[in-house]
Amino acid sequence: MSRYDFIRFGGFVNWADEDTDTFRKMKVCLPVKEPVEDDTKIGLISTDEDNPEEIAVSYSVRAAELIPWTDSFQEGYWKALIVAEANGAGTDVLLPMLKDAGLCLMECVFLMLRSDACKLFPVLCRLFPEVEEMFEIITWNDREYFVRELTLFRGTGGEYKTLVSVTGLQDVLVGKDGAPISDEAEAVDRKICYYFTDEEFLLPEERLVALAEDA
Repeated sequence: MSRYDFIRFGGFVNWADEDTDTFRKMKVCLPVKEPVEDDTKIGLISTDEDNPEEIAVSYSVRAAELIPWTDSFQEGYWKALIVAEANGAGTDVLLPMLKDAGLCLMECVFLMLRSDACKLFPVLCRLFPEVEEMFEIITWNDREYFVRELTLFRGTGGEYKTLVSVTGLQDVLVGKDGAPISDEAEAVDRKICYYFTDEEFLLPEERLVALAEDA
């Protein structure tokens, strides 16, 4: 199982385009050489019909610059999983449903982030045990949020380990005035050095480290 199983010839992906500082929906236009690693080059073409000049332009990017793009069927199936869990379905029901979805690891994580459905994390760990080494869960007000441990300034005198999370957690911990909403919220917020968007959070560790160190 590879974190890059979502990259398929003819399929769609989200590309973290540093030039525009946006995530762009792109189509994989060349066969993908296996195994895919961070530095594997992936051929892409734009899907932006509003910019005709982009249609014929191809890009060669590193796999590490890509995250999943999910379609309406995958999103609908994921919602069905959420409803089943909310109605009391156990792992014995949810695990076969997740297997039948045909989703790869990072597609599942992407859908989980976008739907705030981290309660399915234990089921995901059963199907993809390696996910426990990539992500952790933190609970606030009975809701679960993803966190990742990063090592910043590695190899220097200032090296240290810290946690990063998603902006969804920041939104419930910190008020509009920029201050934590309570002492308890401040205690949690102090553990988090940086908050990423859902899309950014799925980027490889090297990208997250660079963003956090530049903050």
